[in-house]
Amino acid sequence: MSEDTALVLVVDDNEMNRDMLSRRLKRQGYDVEMAEDGVAAIDAMKETLFDLVMLDVMMPRMNGYEVLEKVREDDSVKKAPIIMISAVDDLDSVVKCIELGAEDYLFKPFNPVLLKARVGASLEKNRLRSTGSELPKAEIMARLDTIQKLAADLKKAQLDDDQQGQVDQIEEQLQKILTLLGS
Repeated sequence: MSEDTALVLVVDDNEMNRDMLSRRLKRQGYDVEMAEDGVAAIDAMKETLFDLVMLDVMMPRMNGYEVLEKVREDDSVKKAPIIMISAVDDLDSVVKCIELGAEDYLFKPFNPVLLKARVGASLEKNRLRSTGSELPKAEIMARLDTIQKLAADLKKAQLDDDQQGQVDQIEEQLQKILTLLGS
């Protein structure tokens, strides 16, 4: 799997939100499938191993929290990193999602630069986890360098304080990884 061919599942009950996020991800080079709620998302995840799932928190039938619980408990669901998406700017919701196993959390409306960085970082972490020590250190370092360049580009963008804090967290995580790799 390369970043250019990553398959992303976008789950949102609002058709306009689904379409807008899907178009943004397609412009970034990803293949995208969509689901209109949590039930459809679980069904899709049983059939296909996605590289990433972008999951809305508030949906009818099965909300994002319930999907996270189902993914964690159900071995028939093919596991993929999940980035929660929500218009609700609530720290308790973020904490709950992370505790339930979400990889990350993004607030709507999305800053395109921040969206690209967070999706790229999640896909890269997933790639590194799935390949483990099979990747040569030079390739890992090259990939991390690419992520660092994205983070530097983000620093130049017009971000609000929350977004800037998120970028700072990404940079801290990268620095920890680089330290662990002994660079």
